[in-house]
Amino acid sequence: MVQDRRVRKSQQAIQSAFLELLKGESFEKLTVQQLADKADINRGTFYSYYLDKYDLLEQIENQIIDDLQKFISDQHHREKIPTDVVKNIMVYLIEHIEENRKSYYMLFSIGKASMIQEKLYMLIYNHLSLYKSTDDTIETMPFSYFMSYVSGAGISLIKHWVQDSTPISKEDLIDHFYNLMNNGTASMIKK
Repeated sequence: MVQDRRVRKSQQAIQSAFLELLKGESFEKLTVQQLADKADINRGTFYSYYLDKYDLLEQIENQIIDDLQKFISDQHHREKIPTDVVKNIMVYLIEHIEENRKSYYMLFSIGKASMIQEKLYMLIYNHLSLYKSTDDTIETMPFSYFMSYVSGAGISLIKHWVQDSTPISKEDLIDHFYNLMNNGTASMIKK
């Protein structure tokens, strides 16, 4: 179903107001009335799209994850070499984050209310599950350990980049991230 322009405009206003208000207000203290006032809508309009501020947050997170999932699915149908898939996904992910930096910054910063890190973990888990062996390993490493390392390091690196007040360029981040993934930390230290 195609969304009405008025609906999209109202939802964008609410989401923009949400991001703007979170610069100076904690998520816990933020009220629907503040959101409505900032978005220049009435509370009824807010409630016609969202149950509450938690639902708004979840819908923002889900849209981000859906966009990333769609790209990852397309890559699996298009690319046959796993390293090409990983590189393409990494480039898309970093570019997506840069385009939506305010949203990611807010999601990483608001604390326990946001489930973005868990959702990114599941996105990575689902993608990497395609490469595990029937005995639930990657090479000989148990998949759960492999996932812990890869997702923990990857999400932490991205979070640091988003929250860094003087971040490196996206091109440098992609190169460093890809180098870490392909060569590991030990080879970088040796150089």
